[in-house]
This record gives sequence, structure tokens and C-alpha cells, in this order.
Amino acid sequence: MIAEQMRKLFAFNEWAWLRVFASVEKLDEEAYKEPRVLFEGNIHATLVHCMSAESVWMSRCLGISPDAMFNPESYADFLVVRMAWQPVSRDWRSFLQIVSDEDCRRIVEYQNTRGNEFSLPMVDILQHVVNHATEHRSQLTPLLFDLGIPTRPLDYMLFQLDG
Repeated sequence: MIAEQMRKLFAFNEWAWLRVFASVEKLDEEAYKEPRVLFEGNIHATLVHCMSAESVWMSRCLGISPDAMFNPESYADFLVVRMAWQPVSRDWRSFLQIVSDEDCRRIVEYQNTRGNEFSLPMVDILQHVVNHATEHRSQLTPLLFDLGIPTRPLDYMLFQLDG
């Protein structure tokens, strides 16, 4: 049951990102990269941060501890970010198809990007990945609304009903 719920949450995560992406792609380059009151400084850097986090956590689940997050300057624009994000999403879908409830209970040992060692049950990591994405989407959607580009509702129940 745990693994199936994680698959459902990751499907929701991808569904919600696609709704945000549909709004972001309507921005011009200036609005996309303009400095904003966001943790990462602008929409571009926030999206690269989110893509990077999803990639880093996937690596950690596979026993690899990357020593750095992706650099926003390595991605020219939103189209490049979208293209780079596709394999990250695909890798999560593939990984989650073979994850069992037992795997979800497994302790994952990893180092963060500063080299500090940690260990967590995989289910907590999976839950974190989705919650982290929700946090950043919650920062982006009101900003997009203020820019005149509202995002379609991202409620989990709507995802379930769209099913």
C-alpha cells in the first residue's frame, strides 16, 4: 500500500508541475528571469532548483550522493529546463514502478551537498520530494497570477477526480 500511494503522489506531482509549466511557458524571457522575492531569486532559478532536487533525491535513493545542485546558468531558458526535466520525471516513473512496500521502509544513507551524512527511510524521502515541489509551486502560482497568468488549480482532489 505504501509504494502504491507513493506512485500516486508522484503522478500528482508530475500533473501539478505540468499545470504550472503551462503557465510559465506564457511568460516572456524578461518576466521569467526577472529578480523576484523567491527563495531562489527568480522563476528560472526556482524551477532549476526544483528539477535539481528531484534529480538529487533520485540519485540518493539509488545510493549516489551528488555533491552539488544544478546551476541555473547551465540552462538558457524555460524550454531547456523543460527538456532537461523530462528524463528526471521519466526516471522517477520507472523507479517507482519497481519500488515495493519493503523498499519504501529501507533506510537510505546519503550525504548532502555539503558532505554531511544522513539516513532516512525511503518513504520519508519520497514524501519530501513531493512536499518540496508543492512548497515551490505554492510560491510560483501567486506570482504567476500577479503577472496575469493564473495557473489551473493544483488541488490533489482535482487530480484524483481528473484521473
